[in-house]
Amino acid sequence: MEYGLTVTWLESVPSRLPEPHGVTLRSYKERCASAGVYQIGVARHIRSTFLFRCFRRCRILRVLMTSFFSMARRGFVARTLAAAGLALLAGPLVAAPVSNSLPPSSSLTYTLKASAKGFKINADSQFDWKRDGDNYTLVNSGKFMFFSFAFESDGVVTPEGLQPTRYQETRNKRVKTVSFDVAAKKLTFSGGESEPLVAGTQDRMSVLVQLATLGRSDPSAFGPSKVQQFRVAGSSRTDNWRFRVVGNDTLDTALGKIKTVHLVRERDHDDGQKVEVWLSADYDWMPVRVLSNETDGDYLDQVIKQYVQR
Repeated sequence: MEYGLTVTWLESVPSRLPEPHGVTLRSYKERCASAGVYQIGVARHIRSTFLFRCFRRCRILRVLMTSFFSMARRGFVARTLAAAGLALLAGPLVAAPVSNSLPPSSSLTYTLKASAKGFKINADSQFDWKRDGDNYTLVNSGKFMFFSFAFESDGVVTPEGLQPTRYQETRNKRVKTVSFDVAAKKLTFSGGESEPLVAGTQDRMSVLVQLATLGRSDPSAFGPSKVQQFRVAGSSRTDNWRFRVVGNDTLDTALGKIKTVHLVRERDHDDGQKVEVWLSADYDWMPVRVLSNETDGDYLDQVIKQYVQR
């Protein structure tokens, strides 16, 4: 079975089409052409003819079906072209909100190795991420003898991802809190200082889940040398963070070999601290390793040993 397709583009579209009744196919085509109509002719053994009227609006092509006559047996071609016309009429697909790509609630257990003022630490740490409807909680914590830390982020889920409302850092007994007042567009730190709240600002924990969300939404965002930028609030100020892709590494972990994307954080106010993050598509793009190195030789290295979805 053979089909022929002819499309003629014209510049104007009449408000009224000529009637197809009582004329031959050839004369009808001539009348349509003289009237300035786009025409698409489809022949099935010269037994089927379809006429579409098209017009352009804001550079988006819309197709309006205006006449069907001499239908092919069982109307196969008619149904096919009608479906194509309806698809064009529907317009472009609307992109899904980023929040639809948030990773599922989960708990990651890490093997933690650290050095603090020359004292070596070997322990476990937790990274607990939980989404409850439009709210979320996120806690990264660890404890070993006299050393303990907890980084906590609470907030809401928006179409763009996470919007923190509170961020808190606890190191041993020292606590610092940051409040995000979205309505007032204001950030307030523990010492009483404040800054304007820039839309999309993350904290040091939520930015890790925001990275995971980006990976789940668009893996190409972590292609070679790609850079993802965020405004991030720490315990005393905000800064622009840039996560640069520096390679694809395979890590040896308690869970076996894990393929990862290796990121290095850069920021405007560089104090010498180096932060590296490894994300894995096999673990919902969550951080399977986080390494922080200080200029004085102290470091904190967390490598995944267990992953549980909640």
